[in-house]
Amino acid sequence: MKNFICLGIVWGISVSGLVANASYSLVSDKACLEISDDRLSLSQSTVLYTTSQPVILEVNGETLSGRYKTVTPKDGQVICSAKLTSQNGSVFEVEDIFSKDIAGHFLLDREVSVVKARREDHYFNSYFGLCNTLVNKVEENEYFVPGIWYKDNQCLRAGSLASDYTDNYFYFREDRLPLPVVSAKVQSTRLSVDLMHVGANPVSFYGENGVGRIVDERMQFGSLGFVQAKGQSIMFVFPGIEGEKSYTGRFPHNRTKGFSYRSHPVKKGIEHAYQLRFGFNEVADFPDMVDKVWEQSWNQYNPRVQKVDIDDAYRASIEVLDAYLLNLNGAPGWPFSIYLPNGLARAYNYQMGFIGFQLSNAYFLLRNGLENNREEYVEDGCSVIDFWVENSQMENGLLRTWADAYVDRKHTWRDYETSMRVTAGGMEGLMGAWSVMKKYGRERPRWLQYCRRYADWLGANQNADGSFYLSYDWKTGAPIRKSPYTTSNIIRFLIELYVVTGDEDYFATAMKAGEFCYREVHEAYRYVGGVVDNPNVKDRESGQLAIYAFLALYDMTGDEKWKAAALQAARYTETFMFSYQVPMSLGDYLTDFPPSATVIGQTLIATGHSGIDNGMAFSSFQYYRLYLLTGDKHWLDVARVIQNNTLSIMDLQGRMGYKYRGLLTECFNPQANRGHSVRQQLPWNQASILEPMHRFKDAFGLIDIDEIEKLPMEERQQRIKNYAETQGLIRE
Repeated sequence: MKNFICLGIVWGISVSGLVANASYSLVSDKACLEISDDRLSLSQSTVLYTTSQPVILEVNGETLSGRYKTVTPKDGQVICSAKLTSQNGSVFEVEDIFSKDIAGHFLLDREVSVVKARREDHYFNSYFGLCNTLVNKVEENEYFVPGIWYKDNQCLRAGSLASDYTDNYFYFREDRLPLPVVSAKVQSTRLSVDLMHVGANPVSFYGENGVGRIVDERMQFGSLGFVQAKGQSIMFVFPGIEGEKSYTGRFPHNRTKGFSYRSHPVKKGIEHAYQLRFGFNEVADFPDMVDKVWEQSWNQYNPRVQKVDIDDAYRASIEVLDAYLLNLNGAPGWPFSIYLPNGLARAYNYQMGFIGFQLSNAYFLLRNGLENNREEYVEDGCSVIDFWVENSQMENGLLRTWADAYVDRKHTWRDYETSMRVTAGGMEGLMGAWSVMKKYGRERPRWLQYCRRYADWLGANQNADGSFYLSYDWKTGAPIRKSPYTTSNIIRFLIELYVVTGDEDYFATAMKAGEFCYREVHEAYRYVGGVVDNPNVKDRESGQLAIYAFLALYDMTGDEKWKAAALQAARYTETFMFSYQVPMSLGDYLTDFPPSATVIGQTLIATGHSGIDNGMAFSSFQYYRLYLLTGDKHWLDVARVIQNNTLSIMDLQGRMGYKYRGLLTECFNPQANRGHSVRQQLPWNQASILEPMHRFKDAFGLIDIDEIEKLPMEERQQRIKNYAETQGLIRE
């Protein structure tokens, strides 16, 4: 590994004494793959990726590289074979079959066989890669690695994968990628190169963890990435080595760089085979590269929808809200978390939005009560909202967002900063509650006044460029964290308030904020800060909140630029969602992941780690809207995956032993200790399930996409138009 340099340069131990074969070419659209015994060349226009060593193995730390012994064209394919021998005498045979695939792309089917195994050789890995020798610095490229690397990777925490451009190696385990593909584009060109593992089934076993080398044939996952050395190579390694950054464990002696080695044993009969797709896309810019590479990869894997009874999930979720609501000495609400599987409530402290979602959950409960003549639900939901309206707002309109409740004394407010993300979630829930109460003839003017006073504070404190700061001190109103990129978080609330009140000041504030987000989020491709307890990093939730903001602005203006911005944000966001199956670890009987569930649809939360959750559940309605706006069936497919698969981790079938069927865990690991979780539910989990259901119901009168799809398209289009005009709310 340490001697590895660019694949365009001869290195290591070469196979000698071979007679050069003729060169054969495969052409796919405008791309050409030339294959000879000692060279692979992938070219299009002026862009060339090449290697003079088509076959590379690492055996016991020794690099074996060589050319092909035979190169034979047959039925549109080129079949190549090689034999490599280690210093200790182990013999490896390699068969590579090259063929054309989708436009601009080619397939490699590789199988490595151990013909002779010497006991002195303990492990091996195989490599495939191609090098662009004209690229000398990482900074010359823009990158797309799903959930990890976007464009120039600004706004990452130290230690995050791909956060340090002085690294030479950027290898990423495919089981932490939502789809096993990587792509790069030289900034000055309109061609991007990508490499994908086709048919990946990243099997591992319990105990496969840590940065030390692990040698085991059960590991069937690879790594994809890039190497920077005398050019830049796009690479695949099997099994999957990770480095120079890794999340599999801590490097010794406080080192921040190193490799987490995974290898196969040198023994006869080992299963060491994989299929790769590689090639070029013509792209207009970085967002276009993400569009093309992701959708090609999505279509290759065709993620499976795991159908869930949506109505049953709704009933089970309401049951959870009913079961855990508690009034502690005048402070009603839901516990900060619930332990699983026993269902015991942890401390009762309340956050308005984000993690706590107290106001939204109150809306869902009281709405169920109104619609089903459950007056106790109405009273309970109203009591939660009244608690916030009567206690949390300062004289200037700013909000306190986190309270502790006690059995034996009055609640207290935490000295916790007021952020756009937390208040936005709370205000949107309150808008829904006010609206549904008005619909049923139960006016709550104080609730709406509470919203207006906060919106007035926003208008008075908006920065000149249209932005808001990430957070403020609720006692003084002074900004605390001055990052402006969560400005998008508050826009949908302002639009909803404008729809209800007709107050042009709220619309003006939203538009000014939207223009800032268009420049600094959309055009800059900078989706940052939505996960406020992990602030100022690229994350999935910032993408979701940008979708909501831009769609709301499009609804009010009809300006196509807002729809385009929503579509870009939606594409960015879905690239955090696992869209192929990562199986649970072999031999792990302690996993919390339901055996009947699928990782597909669960989503990385942010860069800097690989935790996944069901947070995409919030966005099924918006993705379905994009389908109706564009006619692009991809968005329908995404919406169906989100709506169903995110709910598969609930205990609807009662097989997991949860106290209530509607409970679900907050966060999983998809790699080390796969399927192990925090074993707690937080209030946002219920909100993520119920929030889109209510938007579907407001728009279509149904909550299941599959049922909505049975309506005539003309009727669906008219209903979504009506929804867009009102945001599903009653006017004042």
